[in-house]
Amino acid sequence: MPYKDKNGKFCGFLNAEEKEGSGKFLRRYFLLDEKKSRLYYYKDNPGNLHADYSKTCGEIEIHFISRVSDARKLRPKVDNCFSITYAGRTIYLEAEDGDDLEGWIKALNDASKITVPVKHEDLGNGKKDSRAGFTAEIAGGVVCKIPMKVSDEEPGSSDESPNESSGLSASAMQSYISGYCVKQGGMRKNWKRRYFVFSESGFQYYSSDRAKEPLRTLPKTDIIDVRRSSSGKNTRHSSRDNLFEVVTAKRTFYIQCDDPADTDKWVNMMKQNLPTTQISLTKLTGPNGEAIEDAESTEAANELSGDGSDPGVS
Repeated sequence: MPYKDKNGKFCGFLNAEEKEGSGKFLRRYFLLDEKKSRLYYYKDNPGNLHADYSKTCGEIEIHFISRVSDARKLRPKVDNCFSITYAGRTIYLEAEDGDDLEGWIKALNDASKITVPVKHEDLGNGKKDSRAGFTAEIAGGVVCKIPMKVSDEEPGSSDESPNESSGLSASAMQSYISGYCVKQGGMRKNWKRRYFVFSESGFQYYSSDRAKEPLRTLPKTDIIDVRRSSSGKNTRHSSRDNLFEVVTAKRTFYIQCDDPADTDKWVNMMKQNLPTTQISLTKLTGPNGEAIEDAESTEAANELSGDGSDPGVS
């Protein structure tokens, strides 16, 4: 089992296949630092090494992890094998025993979950939580601090349907296809792990598979096209594999799957269950009626209309 060091960080030895597909596993010391959102690995316990030799062999940013799972069926010759999928790559690791394997999978999955902040409540003694945020406004030349209204939901954009709750968790909903993927945000362009559901209600994503309210819903009628992203050195996301795009009139959503098979499943399932007139659409128009020849030029339309931003939700 991974244990916690004196600083409360999960750590322990694992055998790691550092070069993907090599089949060669090297013994490494892993340290999970949740505060820094990093999984570090060393040649040995850094506490046992001289300062000059205690540098990391590598690190994994936790927010890029899309899946941590048991891989004993995929690598039957490797005892107690599990895998970490992140940023389009898969690293295979070998634990000491079954308990160690389950412990690492749970610790890494818990650390990589997306959490939604709760609203600040009265502390019970007449005082409000001091961590609540404020907005600054100027009234009569005086700067006033006004408490922010905190909501449990992330705000959606006005062109999309309201975030309605079905009362079921995301994983329990009836759907054509569902699962975890990594998605690029609209404003900050960072990548976050979300749980996606494509159903009769449309294309939705949630903070986790247990969440009951979607962070955003795209009705089927708003989706113009679904396609695999172009690959190559000169493309926008050349460092990311297994990408597909969900195109609307105001934005293109970039979504990364764990492997090519998952990407094909999402693209094919969505195309099969969208109106054929939408997928066959190849021309768009700008706000003044000018033609935009290809759906890939959606971002040009966004710039012309000024609606390309993605307020709030990522």
